[in-house]
Amino acid sequence: MHIFADQISHVALSNGNLRIQLAQRGGENETVDAGTLIIPANQANNFVNGLAGSLRNLDEKLKAHREASEGENQ
Repeated sequence: MHIFADQISHVALSNGNLRIQLAQRGGENETVDAGTLIIPANQANNFVNGLAGSLRNLDEKLKAHREASEGENQ
């Protein structure tokens, strides 16, 4: 399943689960519900750290690619 979300509308802790309400920006600045990401609270730290690490790695790759492209254009 694929969910497109460009913002978080609400975060709550309920019954030992972290519930992250995802949303999309719709037409005319309205917010449209996209779904809820539910993570066991005892795994939330690992999940967030894993996501942050993956984003850092992706950022490093993008920077290296940009620098290589700039070097070719000079």
